Amino acid sequence: MSVQHSVIALPAATDGALALINHESILDRCWQTIDLHPDRLGIAAQLIDEEYRRSHFLGDASALDRLLTLSETLLHEGAEVGEAYVLAAQIASLVHKFDQATQYLVQAKKLGASAHTLLRQQLSIDHAIGHNWKDVFDTRLRLSVQSPNLQNLAALGALYAEMGLHQEAEDSYLRAIAEDREHSPFSLAWACFQLGVLYGETLEPAQPATAQYWYEQALSYMPPYTHARVHLAELHLDTGRFDSALKLLQPIKDSADPEVSWRLAQLYEQTGQTHEASHYLARTQHIFEQLLTHHELAFADHAVDFYLQEGDDPDKALRLALLNLDNRATLRAFELSYEAALGARQTPLAQTLADRAAAKWGHLLAFGHSALKSVGSSI
Repeated sequence: MSVQHSVIALPAATDGALALINHESILDRCWQTIDLHPDRLGIAAQLIDEEYRRSHFLGDASALDRLLTLSETLLHEGAEVGEAYVLAAQIASLVHKFDQATQYLVQAKKLGASAHTLLRQQLSIDHAIGHNWKDVFDTRLRLSVQSPNLQNLAALGALYAEMGLHQEAEDSYLRAIAEDREHSPFSLAWACFQLGVLYGETLEPAQPATAQYWYEQALSYMPPYTHARVHLAELHLDTGRFDSALKLLQPIKDSADPEVSWRLAQLYEQTGQTHEASHYLARTQHIFEQLLTHHELAFADHAVDFYLQEGDDPDKALRLALLNLDNRATLRAFELSYEAALGARQTPLAQTLADRAAAKWGHLLAFGHSALKSVGSSI
């Protein structure tokens, strides 16, 4: 892949701090409206978008609890309204309850929800769980041609990346940025973050310098972006730039995102500050336990990595990995389960998982880059 960031003119956007103030104001007004008029589906749809922003950009896991409360309201007030079930399906998907989301879409269709909204949500579910990807790809490609906006092109880029078509993924993400007309720092930061993940985690070998560039661009649009700070800090930790990592993590040290505390624990461990490392490791474990109690499916995959490493509980890691795999049988879920099985010394299970992955995903170019390709019967 070519390193194109030096020739890409990034579009201007609303100042990130101002956008965040506006977001909080909109969020408050929407909740006030829903409290008075719980049947206002347009306001509910906006609420879902705003609460998702809190969860994704600010690491606010309590947003998921509020969304589930909203879902209950929607289904109570709109029991005979198809669009209410579409919104409930969207919320269920956000907490990774994909079976429930699918059931809601079935009911939405029976109640006459629009084909457009049904298609959008079904695409999201099928993509997330690794189902019917041929049709998902064909539809996403068609939508990106019909309406080449940031959302459609970035969604296509994500699918390309998971398929192993890295150049196509890069092209789609760059086009998404170039085609932006909304000047939203949230959307642009997200697209830049996806490019950072592509270069830093998806490509083999990774290109950390380019990944760093894109994470930095994400933060230039949205400075509090928790995920971008964590990923960029991880790059700094890998190269011993501890001061740079701490500068990124210190302002968000009280975040409810467990990966913030986890990276701080790693930083302090690597710099010999054992007391601080112990504190943040305990905090990480506490946050994961709380999140898994309330939203196990949503955080199972992230928790697997923790319990395989500093969490030091390979059996728990394996249970969570298999739960995640049962919920969404993607190639990444197979890779995570395989790694967890090896960590728990479950060699026959690891072989079974590798064989299943090959049968389901062996046709993807991404499988050729996967560690599972070389497993065969060699375990």
